Amino acid sequence: MRHAHGLWIIALACLLLAACAGPVKRQDTCGGGAAQCAARGAPFSAEGRISVKYGDDSLSGKFAWSHSAARDELSLASPLGNQLAQIVRDASGVVLTNSERQEFRAADVESLTEARLGWRLPLAGLTDWVRGRPQGDGGQARRDDNGRLAELRESGWVIEYSYGDPPGLPRRLILNYPGAEKPLEIRLVIDSWNALD
Repeated sequence: MRHAHGLWIIALACLLLAACAGPVKRQDTCGGGAAQCAARGAPFSAEGRISVKYGDDSLSGKFAWSHSAARDELSLASPLGNQLAQIVRDASGVVLTNSERQEFRAADVESLTEARLGWRLPLAGLTDWVRGRPQGDGGQARRDDNGRLAELRESGWVIEYSYGDPPGLPRRLILNYPGAEKPLEIRLVIDSWNALD
């Protein structure tokens, strides 16, 4: 069960620090289009799929996510819809509630992963990576024929991209972190997303 809790934490931590990755089945109610939804700081809600492989353990599921600058609320469910975990981030910090209603608190997501996993999962770049752009100037990028990121190596991560509609945003991301204690792979897909008022 501890392994499953670790995978939930990885999955929710990734989503908490990520942003809109782009739709698979697009439900664009963002007014200005998907690119407008993906603008930095724009509040949104999203639903999608995530899978995490950590060593020999794996987890796949669905997520629902509501994001604003002041607050994030995420829930992770099994593929059949059973609630696995929920995480809330606000000015007071981060609270993870698992399926047994146990609560784990930390100042930030990285501290939470360190306390629950025993190592700090570096996720600060995800807010840029899921939008198909490097976090800074230190990464190594390979681009496709349209100038979009096809692969990015930054902050110890290797991120592979594939695109759909709209053409400027990633449809699917595969993130590998070779620096983890065990091989770590995270796959993200956004099925729908909407702007919030």
